[in-house]
Amino acid sequence: MGAADEGFVTRAVVFTLDTSPAQDRMLRSYSGAARFAYNWARRTIVENLEVRAGERAAGVAEEALTPSQSWSAYSLRKQFNQVKPEVASWSGEVAKHCFDTGIIQAAEAFKNWSASRNGERAGVRVGFPGFKSRKTAKLSVSFVELNHQLSWFHPSRHAIRLMLPQTLLQSKNLHVRAKMQQLVWLHTVESTRRLYRLVEQDKATVQKVTISYTGGRWQASFMVRYQLAARPQKRGHTRIAGSVGVDVGLTHLATLSWPVPDVTDEDGHVHNPRPLAGQLERLKDLDRRIARCSDGSKNRAKLVRRRARLHGRVTKTRAIAHHQLANQLAARFDLVGVEDLNVRGMTHNRPLARALADAGLGQLRTIITTECTDRGTNLVAVDRWYPSSKTCSNCGTVTAKLSLSQRTFDCTTCGTHIDRDVNAARNIEREAVRLHAQQQADPSGLDVAGLRPETRNAALRTHKTEPATAGAAVSVDARTRQSHLRVA
Repeated sequence: MGAADEGFVTRAVVFTLDTSPAQDRMLRSYSGAARFAYNWARRTIVENLEVRAGERAAGVAEEALTPSQSWSAYSLRKQFNQVKPEVASWSGEVAKHCFDTGIIQAAEAFKNWSASRNGERAGVRVGFPGFKSRKTAKLSVSFVELNHQLSWFHPSRHAIRLMLPQTLLQSKNLHVRAKMQQLVWLHTVESTRRLYRLVEQDKATVQKVTISYTGGRWQASFMVRYQLAARPQKRGHTRIAGSVGVDVGLTHLATLSWPVPDVTDEDGHVHNPRPLAGQLERLKDLDRRIARCSDGSKNRAKLVRRRARLHGRVTKTRAIAHHQLANQLAARFDLVGVEDLNVRGMTHNRPLARALADAGLGQLRTIITTECTDRGTNLVAVDRWYPSSKTCSNCGTVTAKLSLSQRTFDCTTCGTHIDRDVNAARNIEREAVRLHAQQQADPSGLDVAGLRPETRNAALRTHKTEPATAGAAVSVDARTRQSHLRVA
């Protein structure tokens, strides 16, 4: 998924493939060719770095060193094409896009490593690119075809085209050519009709198609770029005027500030499907059976495929739950407030790591952001240090301590007794409304950038929270707030 850029947006449209055994072998050979090109590019760059380092250690002047190897995909591709007949004599058996895929991946890997080392790339430190192993590397290959957009789709709208080697398609051997014609179309489980219509009407452009082996199945991911104004209209829902606060968790996938029909229960909780927890016994059984198999045997390969498909079902179940919730939020509300959680840091909590990974809170946040962008719904991220759970949603009193095991909030000032998650969701909604109003009053963003500072004086003590700041965020007329959002 991509971000909006000058009125355009880039999204991934994924189709699950139902391949034949021959097509499976062809795709695996394509992925192997991409891995070969990646390792060649990586080895070429490393050898150049080692030669230059040795010359520097020997006292060679900087201007007399061996010329540095360019890390750009264009230079690496040009150099690979010159040596391809020698290093890959079998290159005519696969499409040229396979080698382009590996070289582009190597160029991106070294670019990311260099940017991370120089402090130009945010996030976790990127390590030096390593070799891709045949046993552990992800099977994937990308194709680019910008001139003939509709050629990707079969007239039946239930198959996509696989780019085959031109040397085999033009072979004089009729048997080889007939065999290639049987591999050209990859059957899709779902229909491609909606995407075909967008491309046919020039409302969308297919920039790239990536075929990868994910979750025990081959899938085709179309990178589609289209205008937001021309995006396909989704089925509407009963829109609720106003805002909503979303507090994510483990007991419940999410808790909304107010109950929503057909989305939450009467308290505002959204059920957590826990797809991994429901399959743990089967996964343990498969792991035991795989451990008892001989390495390289057919039975082991069969069990590994079964385990991969089981993990794929778990991932798909989790994604469906996230998309359903995000779609409802973006369709029913004008403003959605979420909490800016440090999910990566939270997973370091060993007792809760598996449950956090099973809930997929980081993925849920990403999907909600995407849905709100497509629907035109305002999304506000509340600072992670805002004490949403410790603040009374009725009077604004901040409790000094609130243990994680205490699932209800009892206010000592006004006597409010409320569920802990519901209380947090209402505080998140109120803070999101405040931040949005402040941002509307100052569109330049100089006063507020979507998140308020952690402390009043912008100190680096981000692990502490000032009660006065939290109390100031609560409206003085909180007691007279409307009790519920009514359906428009």
